Amino acid sequence: MNSFDNLYNNDKQLKQTIINDVITPDNNEAYNNAVDYAVDDLLGTMEAYKHGSITDEIEAQEQIRVFLEEYTVKLLSIVKGE
Repeated sequence: MNSFDNLYNNDKQLKQTIINDVITPDNNEAYNNAVDYAVDDLLGTMEAYKHGSITDEIEAQEQIRVFLEEYTVKLLSIVKGE
């Protein structure tokens, strides 16, 4: 296995460990929904950029920033039990 693969696998394992330590069976559905919504939002931004609804990179970055902020708030709310 090359160095990149090792780093990738270590990073993936670390992320999964952190998620498993924080996301409980009680909030697993909310977590999965938050991830799904974030992916949908990002794909929507990519499609809008591709089709010209979002016309420049700055606008795309701002839209992505908004979605990431929303995702972060959802995750923090899940972790806090709200």
